[in-house]
Amino acid sequence: MNPRADRRGFLSNLFNGVLGGSLILSASGVAVKAAPSSGDDRQDPIPGSATGTWVKADAAADMVFLSGAAALDLYHHHPHQPRDEILPDDITAQTHMTLRNLDEVLRIAGLSWNHVLHALIYVRAMADYPAILTVLRRYFGDWHPALSAIEIRRLSAPNSLLEIELMAIAPPSHPAAKADPKRNGKMNDIDVIHTRPALADSMIFAPGIRIDAGTDMIFLSGITAAPLNQDEPLSPLPDDFDAQVRMATQNIDQILTGIGADKSRIIRIVSFYTEDFSGREMGRYLEGWRPCSSAIGVNALPMKGAKIMFDLIIAAPH
Repeated sequence: MNPRADRRGFLSNLFNGVLGGSLILSASGVAVKAAPSSGDDRQDPIPGSATGTWVKADAAADMVFLSGAAALDLYHHHPHQPRDEILPDDITAQTHMTLRNLDEVLRIAGLSWNHVLHALIYVRAMADYPAILTVLRRYFGDWHPALSAIEIRRLSAPNSLLEIELMAIAPPSHPAAKADPKRNGKMNDIDVIHTRPALADSMIFAPGIRIDAGTDMIFLSGITAAPLNQDEPLSPLPDDFDAQVRMATQNIDQILTGIGADKSRIIRIVSFYTEDFSGREMGRYLEGWRPCSSAIGVNALPMKGAKIMFDLIIAAPH
């Protein structure tokens, strides 16, 4: 018997038939949700239709970002080992395994699925989206977060069918300190969330990061190897992938210097790549800091010749 095929079958049967304990915590007083004005907001949305769902977060709430999770074990090896990538071929099973990973992070942060504001789904085949929605409803119940789905070319594990990022809110973690924006420290407005601390050093990303409500955030446009100064003549980008990564990170450094921040203020980074991307070059650049992260394979990027683009969220320095 092929052990990989056997494990795939076992995982598929397990996650098609079993869902972990239900969550009943509420985000009442922290978030307010509004659904479409017409129709029943419990009605199952039609895939591809404009649902109009929106979610409002209270300014006094902490923000919690969760790295993109796939069906691999949350604390898998980097670079991947063959056993990490033994996954079922079934989208329903992979969706359950993905949500199990996200649930692990939410629970350790003291949150439930009702605290999720936004879910972003990267899916290899949009035809799988209805099946993903069916599983999502079992976790979210009557709660309807803002939801987006994008069909992409590939994920970091070749046989991964989907990856899901979450943005959530939480009651303020340092309510007594809000009057003092410096908090008597440089970094205590940022809390890294690890569900298995003993394995933290083996990770190249943080499963989750929590940001105090008093911290402003900066959202960057996609950063490529192209010069940031649009007055500079635009030369063809190098064909070498790692060279483009280095040039893009130099652009990130330029922005961080301009706002008086360092790399440890990077909260979330999504790497969109057109060639295989191991993340090693980015890991060297971050010098031990591990933000929330996703790596998404795409067919093309807006900048001509670009092979890598980084989308970042930065916690503004006090």
